Amino acid sequence: MREPRNPFRLRSAEDIESDATFLRLFGPGILELLVSDDLWERPKIFRSAPGGGKTSLLRLFTPNVLHTLHAYRTTEECRELHQKMCDLQVLRDQGPVLLGVILSAARNYASLTDLEGDPHRKRRLLFALLNSRIIIAFLRAALALKGATFPNDLTRLTILSPSTQIPMPIPELPCRGTEAYDWAREVEASVCKSLDSFGPDELPSVVGHDSLFSLSLISRESFLFDQEAIAERFLFMFDDVHLLTSLQRDILLNTIVEARRGMTVWISERFEALSPDELLTSGAILGRDYGGVVSLEDYWRERPKRFESVVLNIADRRARAAADIEIGAFDPSLETSLDGMEWQDQFRSALDAIKLRVLTLAQNHTQFTEWVAVTEAIQGTPRERANTWRALEILIQREKRKSQTSFDFPLSSEDLEDKDNSAVNAAAELFLADEFGLPYYFGFSKLASLASSNIEQFLWLAGENFEEVASNALLGRSPRLSPDRQDSIIRRAVKRAWEEIPRRVRKGRDVIYFLEAIGSLAKQETYRPSAPYAAGVTGIAISMADRNRILQANNATGVDLSTLRDVLASALANNLLEPILDYKCKGERWMVLNLNRFLCVHFGLPLQRGGWREQSLLTLCDWLAHGFKPNKKDGVLIS
Repeated sequence: MREPRNPFRLRSAEDIESDATFLRLFGPGILELLVSDDLWERPKIFRSAPGGGKTSLLRLFTPNVLHTLHAYRTTEECRELHQKMCDLQVLRDQGPVLLGVILSAARNYASLTDLEGDPHRKRRLLFALLNSRIIIAFLRAALALKGATFPNDLTRLTILSPSTQIPMPIPELPCRGTEAYDWAREVEASVCKSLDSFGPDELPSVVGHDSLFSLSLISRESFLFDQEAIAERFLFMFDDVHLLTSLQRDILLNTIVEARRGMTVWISERFEALSPDELLTSGAILGRDYGGVVSLEDYWRERPKRFESVVLNIADRRARAAADIEIGAFDPSLETSLDGMEWQDQFRSALDAIKLRVLTLAQNHTQFTEWVAVTEAIQGTPRERANTWRALEILIQREKRKSQTSFDFPLSSEDLEDKDNSAVNAAAELFLADEFGLPYYFGFSKLASLASSNIEQFLWLAGENFEEVASNALLGRSPRLSPDRQDSIIRRAVKRAWEEIPRRVRKGRDVIYFLEAIGSLAKQETYRPSAPYAAGVTGIAISMADRNRILQANNATGVDLSTLRDVLASALANNLLEPILDYKCKGERWMVLNLNRFLCVHFGLPLQRGGWREQSLLTLCDWLAHGFKPNKKDGVLIS
């Protein structure tokens, strides 16, 4: 397959047909998610919002991809990835030593619930369909791992009796792969026929199964190729489990935990599979039988610098893979400075206006004399000086708002140094950009931050920028994007994404109404003249006690909390709000809900985290019913 001009558009694993292309674009840093002592011991559940990278991670462990990786192990693109897979005991010098099998839950399992009949019967049909497809998937994968042909070489596969007794409506063991395949196809066809009929009369003829015995049947000891073990370890991967019904998902998870297996089982699902209770309690499943629930966004959220490094590697790989143009790396295509000559006049004009405001503000207030003198003496570029004066304006506003303003005690340069911190400077940068129409969302670090720890969200925003980079290169222009062009591209892309929320998100209209209220509050609080929550407010918080009331749909407040519960769950499932549970502040524990960073662009907010305002349940319900009502007691600086 010919490489596309913009490889950033290939956002899902399914979009990339070639295994070699998939490996060239795969960032090895993603494998950090798997580093644990019990990786192969117990089941793992990988969760994320859409585009977190789950399916790409699972695809890496399938036979054809592993063989391709082994073949390309000495190339620059695959050397690091190959070593990491060797460290995980998946590859050795001779090749793959793991049989990885992937099965998607997207194929009509949920339709079983539409059949007439009792729940027990439907459960047996679910097990029958899963058992048949699991065995077929293993037969295909085993031949692929051994470099054999499917289905011609099925006779070279043998299934022996497992060490543990299991109920098996399967040909007498041991049997050849051909017999197992014919049996599995017959079972699958029988269940699928019942799905087509929807008639109760045909259900008794359909063979159902009492257990998910296939996962115990297949092991290193009982699954052979030419009478030898196929691999050192077996891995079965259920993908898209969120597409099952909630009852089917519960049955599958409980069965996997309770079953004894000769292999490792991984499960991949979106947050939307979780109930509101699970979403509002971080989605953790209790029980010692789980090896761990890995929330991809949460993992990277705790490691922002590592995430930036991972997506930088992915971006460089994609840039190099672009057809018709030669771009060695993505980062250099994005300008990161506003100190160029083209910005000097704009910053000088801003500096003059801000300086005049500060001098007027400090007039007749002798306590600010030294602060003004110190700031006047500071040298630097027009941008640096404008930012310094804007920070001083914020600090003077803070001092004037204090209750002791009637006492004009002189403030020293040491006082200024103590108060002039990175948060104040960040707020000054934001205010400066907003007031004077300067670009704010530009440079690779901010692009990585805008991804909100989601791989696909990064590829979407980076792809918007790369589209223009590639176009410029093809037209013989400089591929470097100026800060204002980056800012414009990002704002335009975010506007489109915001408009799509009602269509692609459950309860989308209510969700967008709720997000609009949070964003409006955050903007009001962020742009107060004294910047009390520098660098800005990007979310809200409710007490953990109120969180519990939402979980219980407790109406003690006199309002119906069920709608609020559903809206919060939908926003969390789609990564529109980022939760922090049990946050300690003001002697209480809070559930903090930060806006996804692309929403920060929509509302003109900073990308730093930390600023939030606590809200009551009555207020949140009122937002849903009537929208946000701005507080007019204090002036704000919103352009």
